Amino acid sequence: MDEGFSDTALLQHLETLAARLEIEVRYEDLADDEVTIHSGGCKLQNRNLILIDRHRPLAERARLLACELSRYDLENFSIPPRVRELIQASSREKNLPQR
Repeated sequence: MDEGFSDTALLQHLETLAARLEIEVRYEDLADDEVTIHSGGCKLQNRNLILIDRHRPLAERARLLACELSRYDLENFSIPPRVRELIQASSREKNLPQR
């Protein structure tokens, strides 16, 4: 994704940020013949949860996680510039409201 971060490192930074926001991130097998299931965020028993298809490439997992995290107020968090750029780009890409 970028010369400064491998996809693995970028994903780890995003996962750490999610944990700081008390958001559980789970990688699941979302393949189902009967229903269409997409990666994304939800609330489950008053907990914030982001499910991501574990079969997606690392770069796409990072993009999906950044997209979901862009919904949250991250103003007061120390985030590496490259990670913040990805989150902001994901927000503009989807034009998502913040939570």
